[in-house]
Amino acid sequence: MRVLFQSALSGRLAGTRLLSTTHDSLTKSVLAAAISSKLPTKAQVPQPRGKFTSPSVFLQTIGRGCDKFSPKFKSWDQLFSASGEVMKHELGIGPKPRKWILMWTNKFRLGIDPYFIPTSKKHEIKRVDRLARMKRRGRT
Repeated sequence: MRVLFQSALSGRLAGTRLLSTTHDSLTKSVLAAAISSKLPTKAQVPQPRGKFTSPSVFLQTIGRGCDKFSPKFKSWDQLFSASGEVMKHELGIGPKPRKWILMWTNKFRLGIDPYFIPTSKKHEIKRVDRLARMKRRGRT
């Protein structure tokens, strides 16, 4: 990496000097800064607070059928330390509930207590109408 250094002398450019830094010294300084920073490498497990003392209460509160996965989480630590890959491969949780659980565990880490968000009935009504229409036409 080259840095162009220009100095002005008596109101006009006197000269141009190239300063070069090697890639090694830049890499060493970046690594030293990364090591000295105190960023956590893994997400921290928050302490239970309020009515949220067990995985079953937490999963029941966030809704969307996540309460059926409460037997898969043995402890509070397992719920908050499980990654998406672990939930997918080891626990067998599908994509939608997995994303929903991960979103709410992250919000809980940030200090937001979970609350129930109902799903829209719009798509459910369309599905019921579509099935009724198919029955009338004799396709089922």
